Amino acid sequence: MLSLAHFNRQTIKGDVFGALTSTIVALPFALAFGVTSGAGASAGIYCAIITGLFASLFGGTNQQISGPNTGLTVAMVAILTSFVAQSPDNGIAAAFTVVTLAGLFQMLFGFFKLGKYFILVSYPVISGFTSGIGVLIILSQIEPLFGHSLPELQLSLGTLTSTNTLLGLACLAILFIWPQKFSRVVPASIIAVAGAACFYVFSGAEMPVVGAITSELPSFNMPVWESSLASEMIKSALLIATLSTLDSLMTSLTVDSITNELHDSDQELVGQGIGNMVAGLFGALPGGGATMRTVTNLRAGGTTPLSGMLHALFILAIVLWAGEYTAYIPVAVLAAILTHVGISIIDWNFLKRIHQIPLFSVGLMISTMVMSVAFDLVTAVLVGVFLANLVTIRRLSEIQLDNIKLCTAKEAEHLTIAEKQLFEAMDDSVLLLNISGPIGFGVARGLKQSVSETDQNKTLLIDLTDARFVGITSTIAIEEIIVSYRNQGRDILLSNVCERVRNDFNKLKLLDKIPTEHVFATRLDAFTYLKERVKNRA
Repeated sequence: MLSLAHFNRQTIKGDVFGALTSTIVALPFALAFGVTSGAGASAGIYCAIITGLFASLFGGTNQQISGPNTGLTVAMVAILTSFVAQSPDNGIAAAFTVVTLAGLFQMLFGFFKLGKYFILVSYPVISGFTSGIGVLIILSQIEPLFGHSLPELQLSLGTLTSTNTLLGLACLAILFIWPQKFSRVVPASIIAVAGAACFYVFSGAEMPVVGAITSELPSFNMPVWESSLASEMIKSALLIATLSTLDSLMTSLTVDSITNELHDSDQELVGQGIGNMVAGLFGALPGGGATMRTVTNLRAGGTTPLSGMLHALFILAIVLWAGEYTAYIPVAVLAAILTHVGISIIDWNFLKRIHQIPLFSVGLMISTMVMSVAFDLVTAVLVGVFLANLVTIRRLSEIQLDNIKLCTAKEAEHLTIAEKQLFEAMDDSVLLLNISGPIGFGVARGLKQSVSETDQNKTLLIDLTDARFVGITSTIAIEEIIVSYRNQGRDILLSNVCERVRNDFNKLKLLDKIPTEHVFATRLDAFTYLKERVKNRA
């Protein structure tokens, strides 16, 4: 969150230059995302202003520049289309209520300190999800670029030589061939927009244009709760909140890697949430951290949240004093900009190395990408994360099972000399079950199976010397082993139960199922007890 400590005379100059440079980069994208969403260019512009201001003011990443982005725009297109079709009167109002609700969810993510969990998504899922968004953006720009929707599109000489299409393709070519060293001074998107506007003015050609943006500030809109859309509104709000969170935190991580600083994930979510709440109330698109604009700000000298705030104010000034000139910007150039974005965010690096990557990771990436396009972004992410977690749990369980050793005296190599001597003196009448490391729920089945396959006529000593965490499922598995042994009249002992594990056991009253004298502080105490018992029986 912004404080007086951020204002430093030595950094203000850098913040001003960073804000100016990122504003130049951001304007074409804000226009393009607004037009593509169906809510109008002003919805994209005011998203950049509102989220840029509040996320910088209350966020947790100093150099973050926020605004509309690809994934959120794709989601809003689907939300607006669906809501308007189902409720023509209140559909648009309900869609922007979703943006406000998403901001509230995002703030809650921050308050409950969930930020660290959103970046624990496997790379193939992120790659497939991002690539799917790229494909969706490309598909969404076919109609403004070629004048026909995808089902109707039949590429012909007439289609390809129309003025609108030729202009769009020319702008797309500029975006690809404009030298990177020049982009540091004047971004390719600005060159494309300026060139397209000049062509439109001087050629007199008829083609769709963005239209003028009014100099009036957006009006406040009360949230609308449409009962017939209640479940979709909540689902859509969670989607928007999740997308904004992922974009923002991924951008924050990029900033960390450049600056060697550490952002505050949870504070960042609070700031982004406030920005989205306000954006929804004023009919603006949802926003999130924008990586390219943030890096541009950083490299131009921006170092404090002031740069993000100035960025928002510069855009506002341009809209208020020069918004009428957007009437000369052809839609085709914005379609070219977004097509370039769509092509760029497809993970070509992953696809080029697809023959070197494990089959499961390839399948996960491809399936997430296909589901993003064929179904929706929520389904793609949920299914992708679910499958990735299943495989991760299985692999971790295999590793954890290696930490469970059921052995006789001859096989116990990890014991001290004193322990081994005591163990060997028991004539193979005792089995030692050594549990080490964290034991999660994926181990429970293997734990029970390993014990059930042994001779249960022997006494079993469960040693937890190296166990610092035992999950609830594995705790229940141990409980079942204890009950099984007790029901057969066999003895079972526990040794070295640390305080954390003991507390977990006490919650399930597991220790009530075993005699107090069979619970030992150390493994050596347990072996000493067993030796004395063998000796007494003899």
